[in-house]
Amino acid sequence: MNTARLSILPCIVILLAGLAVVGCGNPGTSYYSSLKRTAVDAKNDILGTRPTTTELFVEDKTPLADINFDAADMMVGQFLPDLNKRSPIYFEPFTNRVDLGDPSPFGALVAEQVAARLTQRTFMMTRGQPPRAPKPAEGEPAPAKRSYGPNEPRPCLMTGTYLVTPQIIYVSAQVATLDSGLLLGAHTWTIPVNSNTRALLPQLRHTPGGGVKPTVSTKLTGVPHTIANPDGQPQNYVDRDLVR
Repeated sequence: MNTARLSILPCIVILLAGLAVVGCGNPGTSYYSSLKRTAVDAKNDILGTRPTTTELFVEDKTPLADINFDAADMMVGQFLPDLNKRSPIYFEPFTNRVDLGDPSPFGALVAEQVAARLTQRTFMMTRGQPPRAPKPAEGEPAPAKRSYGPNEPRPCLMTGTYLVTPQIIYVSAQVATLDSGLLLGAHTWTIPVNSNTRALLPQLRHTPGGGVKPTVSTKLTGVPHTIANPDGQPQNYVDRDLVR
């Protein structure tokens, strides 16, 4: 009888500990999830079954949109005083600084996310190259460049590049006026290499430094018999079937 009571006691303590902590959980977490998580934590603490190992390399899984939205906000703080919000800002996919013909969707996605954040900040973003002025006819003088007032809308162009390394991706972007090339804002930021960015950049899957190098040998080199008997001594043994 006493043995049965003692066996039930840890279960009661675990359940009570889980119920006590549920009320302090995240409001966005369901009751079942909170109860299950806290009950498991209580069991591990009481019975000493908490895992003692952790990830050797913790991967930075910050959402790509959050990183690019923060970068866009930094740029807004630079050119907002000098740029009228009615000014059209043209943009195209960011380009690979090393490989201009990189077909990966990474550059387009980063440019679109930065442009989306600027649109949320009520800027006029326009995809593609700005329209070109028609060439004057032969013999006609070239039209004079238009001058803009201090608070007058003036077309701008946002360009950007990225540089891929095995661990970090370096991104830079800038916004400049089309009439004079005046740089209104520029920012550089880094994006971690993780499972999401690897999916967007196929070249990272084939980069020698794109993964963690094992600390032990993962391939068997040489003949097994030679490894076990490097001196070539005669062996008197009978073959045995080790798998019964």
